[in-house]
Amino acid sequence: MLLPKSVTPSLAARSTLLSDGEAVEIAHTHYGLSATARRLSGEKDSNFRITAEDGNQYLLKIVNPSEDSAVTNMHTKALQHVEKRDPEMPVQRVVLDLQGRPEFELDYGPDDRRTVRLVTFTKGELQRKTTQTPQQRRNIGAMLARLQEALVDFRHPAENHFSTWDLKNTLSLKPMIAEIKDESHSLELLNWLDRFADEVIEKIPSLRAQVVHNDLNSDNIVVDPRMTEKVVGIIDFGDMVHTPVVFDVAVAAAYQLTEAPDPLGAACEFLSGFHGRRALLAAEIELLFTTIMARMVMRIAITEWRAVRFPENREYILRNTPQAWRQFHRLAEISRARVTDEIARALAL
Repeated sequence: MLLPKSVTPSLAARSTLLSDGEAVEIAHTHYGLSATARRLSGEKDSNFRITAEDGNQYLLKIVNPSEDSAVTNMHTKALQHVEKRDPEMPVQRVVLDLQGRPEFELDYGPDDRRTVRLVTFTKGELQRKTTQTPQQRRNIGAMLARLQEALVDFRHPAENHFSTWDLKNTLSLKPMIAEIKDESHSLELLNWLDRFADEVIEKIPSLRAQVVHNDLNSDNIVVDPRMTEKVVGIIDFGDMVHTPVVFDVAVAAAYQLTEAPDPLGAACEFLSGFHGRRALLAAEIELLFTTIMARMVMRIAITEWRAVRFPENREYILRNTPQAWRQFHRLAEISRARVTDEIARALAL
């Protein structure tokens, strides 16, 4: 498949997913674990929940061969860095193999080398499956600020790799949006790309930036099943990139929008939690709403584009897109004056 230069190769990746039996063999051969395996849902990587004889549980990831091995290594190193900088931070811990390696490659044939990584399994409930509350959203905001603090001095040779999911590259979505058949929908999305170009692009070089998680959605946040306001895990570092701090915040805020009457209020609760731990700067606050909307555009455009290319997986890829469209339309109707006022009040400015 010939891809535009603006598309991350892994977005169009196809590969054979491994079986539970193969995962059991990898766990035994490379980690010395006698265990069972259950494959978890996913689009590109082979992910397994590994349960050892002693009851300990792990996540075994066999990365899609289209993924740059240097980028995968960045994810591994970032997990180790966070563990060192903030030992109590609830992120997965990398498990070394029998040779003392945090990751290794398996050769499955020509152009099919896959990186393998084993990490501890985060027990709890995904935020998506719980009843969201203002305090839960504030706690999530504070946890993202804490994660950014742990990563603030993290560096890696692959940190500036191109990612379609990086808001710095929002304008690269235009070819994807052009393929949306509903012209009214494509025009709506392109209008926000134009706003992003006018209001944000020129300011990017002046914004504080670092390596960030870049995908704090409700499937990547684990909470305590009995005290669902308590965050017990942040998972899936697979979209990490070096980008402005405010973009990481906008991404997470976009995923805290709800079907409730006041989606902006829900985002502001998250923002207040973040700001209370790591203060947003005036120049960043000014860009928040446009960047949140840009992430909404990104969610819709990329998933619609991928669904056309993988019709056999269309239902899974588009599982959250109808909700994203509803949230996009509701936010787009809010006046800039109201947005400015609500964010200012949420951050006690």
